[in-house]
Amino acid sequence: MGRLADVVRIACVVLLVPAAASAQLRNAVIHGHAGYAFQEAGSLRGGLETGFGFAYPFAQRFWISIEFSRWKAAAKGAPHILQDGTVTVSPIIACLQYEFLANKFFIPYAFAGGALVFASFEIGPYVSIPEVKIKQTIENGPAYDLGVGARIPLSRTVSFFSEVSYLVRKGWGKTIIRDMNLGISQESIVVNLKTVFIKFGLKFYI
Repeated sequence: MGRLADVVRIACVVLLVPAAASAQLRNAVIHGHAGYAFQEAGSLRGGLETGFGFAYPFAQRFWISIEFSRWKAAAKGAPHILQDGTVTVSPIIACLQYEFLANKFFIPYAFAGGALVFASFEIGPYVSIPEVKIKQTIENGPAYDLGVGARIPLSRTVSFFSEVSYLVRKGWGKTIIRDMNLGISQESIVVNLKTVFIKFGLKFYI
């Protein structure tokens, strides 16, 4: 076991030291963006999406990015899904990004990773008798995120960028009915939050 542990330590040094040395040659990045969220579910209508984040150099052409974003979607009610109302989604996304070209005017890249999606639902007006109250909730949970983008350096410290990304999240929600005469009943519903984004923004190298 001792010899195996030594081999693992040596392998880690061989792999991580060149990556760290390469990363020190580049600066970290702060970025902000705005875009539009296109919902895959026909019952949801997309809207404006905004966000900001950070990226850190990991190895040559590789970056690790963390992003915080937020958008709202209008729900068009139907049986067994969300009723009329507004969905608010706020994911935290972590991705590994790879740049295909280095030190060029036009720098394309691809990225993939995971996200923790926080979602809430505000139900709109509905028709019911006074004794019945209806509430719907959406569960938070993990998701996948992947996409492609490109950046154009405007100066040594600022770049314009554009991205197309796809957030993959299908989770569960609940319809909770409180009836003063019959008590409380619950029904599970599927909530499709799969979304395609088009984003535009600026990256600042610090």
